[in-house]
Amino acid sequence: MAHLEEKLQQDIDRIRDKVREMADLALWGLEDSVKTLTTGDTKLGYAAILRDSRIDDLESLIDGLCMEFIVRHIPVAAHLRFVHSVGKICSELERVGDYAESINRLSILLGGSSRPPLLLSMFERLAGVAMEMIRQAVRSFLDEDLELAVETTKLDVRADLLHYDIYRALQAHIPANSDDLERLFTLLCIANRYERVADQACNICDEVQYIVTGEVTKHRLLDDVQILFVSSANSCHSLMAERIGRAVAGDHFHFCAADIAPSPPDPRAVEFLAKKGILASASVPKTVAEIGDLSQFKAVVAIGEEAFKALPKVGFKTVVLEWHIADPTHPAAGETAEQAYTQAFDQLLERIQWLIRSLHGTVVDQIGGESK
Repeated sequence: MAHLEEKLQQDIDRIRDKVREMADLALWGLEDSVKTLTTGDTKLGYAAILRDSRIDDLESLIDGLCMEFIVRHIPVAAHLRFVHSVGKICSELERVGDYAESINRLSILLGGSSRPPLLLSMFERLAGVAMEMIRQAVRSFLDEDLELAVETTKLDVRADLLHYDIYRALQAHIPANSDDLERLFTLLCIANRYERVADQACNICDEVQYIVTGEVTKHRLLDDVQILFVSSANSCHSLMAERIGRAVAGDHFHFCAADIAPSPPDPRAVEFLAKKGILASASVPKTVAEIGDLSQFKAVVAIGEEAFKALPKVGFKTVVLEWHIADPTHPAAGETAEQAYTQAFDQLLERIQWLIRSLHGTVVDQIGGESK
């Protein structure tokens, strides 16, 4: 029995060693891609491109080792999760290698064209975060360090924000010259690939959590979906939207409301919602500044142009929507307050139903109704 356990551990260690080797090659390609981009050294770029085939070979080799492991040891529980996740982790690392190859090719295409120092600094920071995430993700796998895996995924917000900064910087330098436009498009493609490397690191961390705990976290449940409604003032639109969302979606989503500037809730909105059987708090809602990082939300809905323009920077993965809803606090000529609030309520309900349908594929026809 001791001999079998020793052989099992030897096979696990061999698989881990090959995964480590694969990760080292992928990181080597990424490191060279940064140098190729920043210095224009095409020799480094071509060398990295040629090395990518070794990463593909290692993926095939590890697949074979995993099959042998299954046949020889008939694994269960943690060992079965391990061999199952290794295949997925290798796929993520193979993609990282492909991204490194692609970045090197794109950097070579840039040739001797000028590279603004500010932009290069931004690319170096994004690449640095992405590579550090890969290093930590692989280390968390090798050591089965769940805490490190969780901490590594938190770095993804930094990568998203740096990616967004590069996007805005490139957007600000859109030229009329077609050659320069092609260069900026190439730089945007490079930024996208570095950001995707960070995403692959998060996927590896998800597999580590599965190996250690048996819990699947890659596809989160709907009760993890957070949506923020933002008004510019008067706490009318955001208050109504949040309460309608909670009434329609129940426990499937988590809705929040905030204002750009602090303001008390609209008492008429509270009263109107009460008539609909929806309880609304009379306390002053948080401001957007008090909420802080908006990247935690799946979607941020700015109700009105003023609220949309006042929103702070949001991560690339958060969807930002702008809704134009009638303001019931200022009824149109000949319109009663009841009619104004009813119109705003109906418009919000229709859009929230659309939002839920888009995220989930189900919707509630009316407040308190059944999902379909």
